[in-house]
Amino acid sequence: MTRTIVHDASCLIDLRKGGLLGVICDLSWRLVIPLPVRAGEVLDLSEAEWQVLDAADMITHDLTPEEVGQALMVKKRHADLSVNDCFCLVTARVYIGVLLTGDALLRKVATESGLRVHGVLWLVDELEAAEVCSKLLLSRALKVWQSDDTVFLPPSEIRARIERLVVGGSAYVSEDDADRLGD
Repeated sequence: MTRTIVHDASCLIDLRKGGLLGVICDLSWRLVIPLPVRAGEVLDLSEAEWQVLDAADMITHDLTPEEVGQALMVKKRHADLSVNDCFCLVTARVYIGVLLTGDALLRKVATESGLRVHGVLWLVDELEAAEVCSKLLLSRALKVWQSDDTVFLPPSEIRARIERLVVGGSAYVSEDDADRLGD
């Protein structure tokens, strides 16, 4: 069975800020985003960034009318969720995948409905375990998130990962990572 990650906007934004958008494409996971989330104004990825994700076969899921109805029912039960959050939840059910979100309420609702839910720190762990990029690239992303007031991740979790990556890490930077690091 193919492992799937359904991305919400906040996680894609954080991955972009951390310079990890291209790297996630190297994982053996199928990447999915609901069409309304992709088309939304919150997610302002450039055309080049979308091309990278599309080249990695990211699926843009166009919800069926039935799925839209399911999302609206979730919204009715959980008024504080955004409609896009509800689309992500339903899409994760359709693909029987991991829902990647940084939203606490969405995480709670998804977990209560039996979905597997993680955030970008879990994805950093997955990237490290898969060895698809250098530890330097991962620690740099963590440091960017650590210093960004609009990224809401537990400071102690970020510090622990930075320490693990730097102490146990290597100074080696691949050519691909060098390209990714060169802003």
